Amino acid sequence: MNLYRTQLLLDTAQVRRLREMAAREGKSISEIVRQILDEHFAERERMAQEKRFETLRKLDKIREATAKYGAYKGDPVNDARNEREAESEDVWRQWS
Repeated sequence: MNLYRTQLLLDTAQVRRLREMAAREGKSISEIVRQILDEHFAERERMAQEKRFETLRKLDKIREATAKYGAYKGDPVNDARNEREAESEDVWRQWS
């Protein structure tokens, strides 16, 4: 593991709590900060993963709700184009 030196600006209460945690756990403040960051990043990733799963669950519900209608067998692009052309022809017939 490569380690990089960095500086943090912390308030008095944060420094006091870090020192207490480090003393209680027999670790350095750097180790405590790295541990806190690792836990924070892991929690954020877990939450992002849960959000992705929730989105998939919602999609499954939508699929279940729309399954009774079946899959569209046609070509939606060509069907829309043909419908638009038919409507245009109707308009031209009305003006002719």
